[in-house]
Amino acid sequence: MTTAAVPRGNGEEAGPDGRSPRSVLGKVGLILSAFGDGDLALSLTELTARTGVAKATVHRLCQDLVACEMLERDGSDYRLGLLLYAIGLRAPRQRTLRHAARPALENLAQALDSPVSLSVPNGSELLCIDNAGRHRNRAGASIGGRLLQLHSTAPGKLTLALLPEQYPLARLAPHMRRMTARTLTADRLPGELVRIQGQGYATDCEEHRLGYSAVAVPVRGPRDGAYLGALSVVAPTARQNVPRTLAALRTASEAVTTRLSVIEAYRTEP
Repeated sequence: MTTAAVPRGNGEEAGPDGRSPRSVLGKVGLILSAFGDGDLALSLTELTARTGVAKATVHRLCQDLVACEMLERDGSDYRLGLLLYAIGLRAPRQRTLRHAARPALENLAQALDSPVSLSVPNGSELLCIDNAGRHRNRAGASIGGRLLQLHSTAPGKLTLALLPEQYPLARLAPHMRRMTARTLTADRLPGELVRIQGQGYATDCEEHRLGYSAVAVPVRGPRDGAYLGALSVVAPTARQNVPRTLAALRTASEAVTTRLSVIEAYRTEP
């Protein structure tokens, strides 16, 4: 669920919560977050429309961001710079979890001959931070750095079910889009989330993409059992064996938690 800035009629600009960011940093945040998953580059006009910030201000800030390598020029357009990618890789929560999960992702993708993804809660969104594998039919895992749909994917529904306070349905409902004829509607989703809470895993049977199904299980912290993210496998519906996939996912999830415990113990040694 990606939320854009909301322009105000008085010429001020508003963020996702409807309030105007008056600081330069707030406006920079709107500019950088205006880039969506499918945007290779955006024009000055597009950035102005998406942020609600005055065009002259957007132009000035974009020039500054290019100078510090957070944006790059693409002709007359702008694209995200590699420096942002490098900074993102240094985020400790993501880096530690990716490091702990990487062997499990690779082993799982090979064992099931299917793409595997690791996604984590990020504010009001769900972010894929790592993936492995590609099935011979060319179905791929979610690309690292991509935001996932919360209501139509297995990891998204799992996150909604396990973090209801962070992801209230009232806020999600207006943004729900039917991806396929099987995508759950707003009136059916609450019952699905109750079922997920009870069984401890989530499935997506062609709710996000026709012909493909997915299974997701939680990855939990080693000390408090907190929900850290979702480990998921996607495969063609015709060959998706849910019991087998679920068993393999749970084993992999437990392996990730064990590795996290070892990493934490190593870091706390005198």
